[in-house]
Amino acid sequence: MNNIMNIHFFRNSTLEKIDFNKVLEFFDTIPNFTTYYTDDEVEIEYKDKEFDFEYRYLITKKSRVSKIYKLDPMYSNINFLLEMPLIIPTFLAKEVFTITQKLCKVFELGYYHDSFDDVKSFNIVDLLVFFDKLRQGYIDENGLGDKMYYNNEKLNVICKFQRSVDSLIEYYHNDVTVNLCYPVVDKNSNEKGICYDWRIGTAIIFAPYVDYINIQDVEEGNILVKKEDLFPIIRKYLAEIQNFLPDMYIIKPKQAKAALRELKKIKKVMLLDKEFKVLHMSDVIEE
Repeated sequence: MNNIMNIHFFRNSTLEKIDFNKVLEFFDTIPNFTTYYTDDEVEIEYKDKEFDFEYRYLITKKSRVSKIYKLDPMYSNINFLLEMPLIIPTFLAKEVFTITQKLCKVFELGYYHDSFDDVKSFNIVDLLVFFDKLRQGYIDENGLGDKMYYNNEKLNVICKFQRSVDSLIEYYHNDVTVNLCYPVVDKNSNEKGICYDWRIGTAIIFAPYVDYINIQDVEEGNILVKKEDLFPIIRKYLAEIQNFLPDMYIIKPKQAKAALRELKKIKKVMLLDKEFKVLHMSDVIEE
């Protein structure tokens, strides 16, 4: 089984021919899409810096649909498809399918996968269920590889935080650091978790539900600690952020310098003999 999911788009044969210039204009209105042209295809690529993730829509010269002769002739294959990674968090799949839903509505498209009996009308709930089935089938057959499982509810919150980093920086007028989360796995023990950086002495928003804090700018080098060990030490400097996401805390500028006093205590709970490999946030999926 392939770890790429292909969704082919069809259009009712009674409709006029699709105007691909308008399709390209549609994607021009959405951030992070870039269009590339080759002799054989037009590639509309999405690159995501928060999750280090990419996928693409393709307009091809030739059909890439197998067994097209078995499909209802009322639908016309327009040589247009979505190509996306299969082993990604559901959060990202929902974002992809939300754009696809709008695309199908605007251009009156149906969709098809090689495992279907025929073309279907777009339904985001059905497509998410199908995506989850395909993803689990691939994992059952091939294993996780370099990917990792994480608690479903916590991962969803972390993904929302990851997508909110820029807006949080803007909301706090650049007075507080907000970093991206990143997954790590220990090369020796295979211990896994989500990590977050903090330059000690600076104001910071701590991401929710992370496992490790990588404390930077220490004379001896970075200090890696478990969040559950760090927070009791710096508790008096933390303020909980209400009415946004659960388990979110901030150290404001006035308290940030004072937190340096706790460095000696922090060093006592630092993790030793860890050799972490950094993964991408798109490599983490729900348990």
